[in-house]
Amino acid sequence: MKDVTNNFLETIEPIYTPGKINFDFEAFDKAIQKAVSELSDEQLGNLEYNDIKKEITRYKGLDDKLDAKRKEISKIYKNPLTEFENNLKKSRKPLRELVDKLRAKRDEIDNHQAMLRADHVRAVFEKKCNLAELDKDTFKDKYDGYSLKKYFKGNKIELKKETIEEIDALVLAEYDRLEEYKANIDMIKEQARDYELPADPYVRTLQNGTPLVEILREMKKDRDAAVERKQQVEAKQQAEAARLAEIEAMAKQAANEEIKAVNAETGEVIEDTKPVEEEAVKPSEPYKINLSLTFAGGEKQWHQFAKLLEDNFINYEIKGENK
Repeated sequence: MKDVTNNFLETIEPIYTPGKINFDFEAFDKAIQKAVSELSDEQLGNLEYNDIKKEITRYKGLDDKLDAKRKEISKIYKNPLTEFENNLKKSRKPLRELVDKLRAKRDEIDNHQAMLRADHVRAVFEKKCNLAELDKDTFKDKYDGYSLKKYFKGNKIELKKETIEEIDALVLAEYDRLEEYKANIDMIKEQARDYELPADPYVRTLQNGTPLVEILREMKKDRDAAVERKQQVEAKQQAEAARLAEIEAMAKQAANEEIKAVNAETGEVIEDTKPVEEEAVKPSEPYKINLSLTFAGGEKQWHQFAKLLEDNFINYEIKGENK
């Protein structure tokens, strides 16, 4: 490439020769102080209206004259500066265009190199994911970060040793995380089998980020609740079976009491047997007991039991309910 920078371009620069503006500020300040002291507040109070107007004209004229001179000097200084800036802007335009072209070419090369680095990083991650039996796009969001020049050796498309070690650590950590996740799912499924619970809801809870210990604790609560419900159902069933058995026994007893004696040879019903007479002669004495009953089947079961008592002429007294 031809060297377009020569000694002249490298050394040329504007040269400013400062000018000097002569003005005796010290004498000016003294004169101003003297004028101010001659026109104190008390002296101003003694001046006539026309005298005040004359003093305004006098000092305003002096101030205007000084400001006009300032503007004149400013113009003398400003015009060369404006001319210099306009000429320099025009002369710098080709130089700026050249710099822009060079930057565009540099950016083109940088972008190409960045693309090569990104492809290399992607290939490294995919290879390591394949070895660890991970999805090849697991670290897709890491590619751009590791494509920076600081992770590569000099101008080579080759990762530094410490960069590779860092990538290995990321892959290993993800592998361990997935193994732990799989083990957690297996534990949930095994616990679900032991507790006779469906595993899918708890697996979804794990997928949503809930810690395993909380899931296992919830599974135990659900298991305990299911056991309690089962026990309640069994108790209800047992109570119902006992009630039916009692009804059946009482029905059999009633039926037996109604059976009359029969002559074995003739089949004739014997109306008055001695045991019956004795039973009639000896009426049973009332028998009273105090019970506290709990009906697992609820109020409905109590009403059924109460009807049974009434059907068998058993008197009862309610001392209280749900105590």
